Amino acid sequence: MTFKNSGFYFVALLFLAIAGFWSSYFSKLGDPFSAPASHYTHLHTMTMMFWVAMLISQAFLIRSKKYTLHKIIGTFSYVLVPILAISLVLLAHSQITLHEYGVSYSRMYILFLQLSLLAIFITSYVLAIIYKKSPAHHARFMICTSLTLIDPAVARLPLNLPEIPFSYQVWTFALTDIIFLVLIFLERRQQHGREVFPMMLAVFLFFQALNLNWTRSETWDSFALWFATLPLT
Repeated sequence: MTFKNSGFYFVALLFLAIAGFWSSYFSKLGDPFSAPASHYTHLHTMTMMFWVAMLISQAFLIRSKKYTLHKIIGTFSYVLVPILAISLVLLAHSQITLHEYGVSYSRMYILFLQLSLLAIFITSYVLAIIYKKSPAHHARFMICTSLTLIDPAVARLPLNLPEIPFSYQVWTFALTDIIFLVLIFLERRQQHGREVFPMMLAVFLFFQALNLNWTRSETWDSFALWFATLPLT
């Protein structure tokens, strides 16, 4: 697979993200009757939109063989990604409310979800940079950064899913994993870079398992309480 059409998929991902966050964020912009979003929310939204826009532009630049411009724009990611990471940490911190008993379970759960997706994003990005001289690996790791957006976008879509006796994250995690499995199947005869998707699927599964099973642990409870007391926001 050459992923020459990946730009179109990134455009679809952008529309998916806008649809997912329409009700809670985009529809309220400029609405005087809605509570204004925090500066941390605006900052994180802008950095993520810039990131998806960069993925789209980079994919189409490769498609049109404008490699020099692709490299120039790519250098901006060295600034954008740290800001993106900081924005998510600040957003996560600003959303925590300390109660007399500590941090609520729902907030501990969401905090782990936020930080775990950030860890996966950074892992994918760093590996993409390490393998930037190998287009087959670089492109696939960059695609993996985009898959971290599936959960937060799809989880907010107004879907009437059947009730299940466990976390709704099972639906979004399953969708992400299915996308990986489809990519792995399509790449079964690929000569270069085909190990990327199986490896990153393992990373996603690791954090997904922790998210569904470890967020009630005393260790995570202690970390969440420590994180909440940091003077960040």
